[in-house]
Amino acid sequence: MCIIKNEIPILEFDTEQDAVISPTHDRLGLQLPEKCVFAFVGDYIDTYAAASGARLVSHFVSTTKHYPIYITTYQGQEIVLCQAPAGAAAAAQILDWLIGYGVRKIISAGSCGGLEAFAESTFLVPYKALRDEGTSYHYAPPPALSR
Repeated sequence: MCIIKNEIPILEFDTEQDAVISPTHDRLGLQLPEKCVFAFVGDYIDTYAAASGARLVSHFVSTTKHYPIYITTYQGQEIVLCQAPAGAAAAAQILDWLIGYGVRKIISAGSCGGLEAFAESTFLVPYKALRDEGTSYHYAPPPALSR
């Protein structure tokens, strides 16, 4: 394990690739499809799963909720459906678990507020983000600090 130090402790980075506690410690023996829709849309995933005939294959158990994990078929391909929780730490925890069981391609969608006015139902594609939620510091080294 090697911690890349920074004068600002929250910008430190851990290069270790092996987890102390594996996200698949529950050893469910699941093999999930590689594609996943991870949506920040509340219970609409459950509504869509019921309407589309998706099958419930597992639950991700967190301290606040059991998140159903569905598999549906779209254009002949199996796709995982999962509700994304609010908060980076909780979302990263479920994503680690999904990836541990085979998910490799993830699309995430949801809704947001904004500081600028834009029409309702505007489709936004983020092209950069601020690292300020505390989770992303564990997944990628920080960009060079400009001084």
